Formats: sequence, C-alpha cells, structure tokens
Amino acid sequence: MEDFMAEIKSGKELCDDFFESLVKKEDIEKQVANLIRSLYINGNFTKEKILQSLRSLRQDSENES
Repeated sequence: MEDFMAEIKSGKELCDDFFESLVKKEDIEKQVANLIRSLYINGNFTKEKILQSLRSLRQDSENES
C-alpha cells in the first residue's frame, strides 16, 4: 500500500507535469506553450495575464509580418 501511495502525485506535481508537457506538444505553437508555461511558473497564471500576454504575442507577430 505504501508503494501505491508513493506513486500518487500531488495537484502541484500534476500541474507542473502538464505545463512542462505543453512545450513538447507538436500541435501547440511553441511561443504560446512557452508563454503559458512561463506564466504558470512565475505565479502569474490568471485570466487577465493570459489574455494580456496572448494579445501582446499576437501584436508582436503581426508587427513582424
């Protein structure tokens, strides 16, 4: 039973794994995945920050075109 309990991950561990795996997914743009992961790691993972950062990323991308 102890071995089973040792394998159970905490909510934070699950979230860490999820956000780390985003950058490895090929169906998600790398810039977006890195942005989302960075917001999570830095404790800025709020709706407002996500939307603001995605807008900024979009504007930067449009300006490069």
